[in-house]
Amino acid sequence: MKEEKLKTISFINVPSDLKMDFGSFRLDPSIKLPVQKPEGARMLSDKDITMEAIIAGMLTIIAYDEKNAAFSYYRDFVNAVQPNTAEELNKAAIAKQQQKDYDFAEELFLAVYHMLPQPASCINLATLYSYMSVHEEEENKDLDKADEMLNKAKLTLLDGLKRFGENQYILSELSSFEGFLGNLDLAKDYAERYLKVADEGERKEEMKKFLKQVDARLDADNSFKEAYDYIMLDMPDKALEVIDKFIKENGSLWNGHFLKAWALRKASRYKEAKESLLKCLELGESNSDIYNELSICELEEGDRELAKTYLNTAVDLDEGNLTAVSNLAYLHLTDGEFDDARYYLEKARKLASDDSILSTLIRAYEEKTGEKLGDNITEEIIEEEDDSIEGDIKMKDDHEHCCCHEHGKEKNDGHCCHEHGYEDGHCHHDHEGDGHCHHGHDGGHGGCCHNHEPGHGGGCCHGGKKD
Repeated sequence: MKEEKLKTISFINVPSDLKMDFGSFRLDPSIKLPVQKPEGARMLSDKDITMEAIIAGMLTIIAYDEKNAAFSYYRDFVNAVQPNTAEELNKAAIAKQQQKDYDFAEELFLAVYHMLPQPASCINLATLYSYMSVHEEEENKDLDKADEMLNKAKLTLLDGLKRFGENQYILSELSSFEGFLGNLDLAKDYAERYLKVADEGERKEEMKKFLKQVDARLDADNSFKEAYDYIMLDMPDKALEVIDKFIKENGSLWNGHFLKAWALRKASRYKEAKESLLKCLELGESNSDIYNELSICELEEGDRELAKTYLNTAVDLDEGNLTAVSNLAYLHLTDGEFDDARYYLEKARKLASDDSILSTLIRAYEEKTGEKLGDNITEEIIEEEDDSIEGDIKMKDDHEHCCCHEHGKEKNDGHCCHEHGYEDGHCHHDHEGDGHCHHGHDGGHGGCCHNHEPGHGGGCCHGGKKD
């Protein structure tokens, strides 16, 4: 973007007939003037060299080449010719943002920020990048570009912190931003720094409440991790003590009940484990791990058919869950249902042909049936769509493979509880449906509108103006 924009400029010597006398500003004939070329033009003609084209060229450099040796000169030139340039550019940028002309809005906001560096212009630019991130994710389905825009937003705010020090408005934005991303430790740090420098008022009270929420989330997260560690150490009773406290404070979070179910199953309390798993479903969560756990509980209580039913549901929800597929193959194999066993062994082998437990199951199948499964999968697997399942429900990318194939032996000691984040894996602080983090900002849409007085650069304009 930067390089492309700068290629649209040509440099000329100061015309001999160009006269300027704007107060203390004086022309420097030794500094060439940038001229914005007409769109699509490769060369400049005499008629293209106008004051408007020169100002446009300078603004492009101001926006994209802040380290240019003549940057200060060009900035002073523009301010001398058009004293209200920054204000007019800001209005134009807001209009372009509202029209979703984000590339042009970015150039304008960059020019404003570099011409008149202030906390408000920094926040405006960062907020634009948050809009662009949402646009890339929701409209263009480009998650990499969306992440790139989020990173630009963060870098812009950090740049503002470097320029302006412990500025309350930028610290507030950084705290909200990190909270939105689920980086609770950073959100807490910025919130505490904000409270040390913030003026009294509504925003400060909001941030105090926000900090309490973050502290509560961090405490809950630590409790969750502690319970998980106890389970991994085969200390389910200790885990239950911790997780019950977690659930008492976070009863609406399904993953707390899932962790409790896991600990209960480890303690051979299968009926109670099933109750906790069904609570996960009641809270609206439906994933293959829940049904896999239900199948294990039913198997331990002797209901093999219901165990298979639950495993079938687990596979329907996530065909890529090797654990569920392998477990289903195991049950069919041990029940002598060899056609079904082979079907799921083939599915599992497509997922992970080198899995050691799967290799053991394949050898058991070959010994029981006398039928050799070749090195390559030769059986074509045709699956019919299950119209009873609405939507394509998949596990989150950070889930690890969970092994519980050898039922009745190690009781799934290698099980992974996935440590899901709060609700959908993110830290939620009253986000609205547009993907932005809302903490009482006027104007909404994730924008910062702290009602800056004119001394703060005219205020943060994102979402705050309609025209």
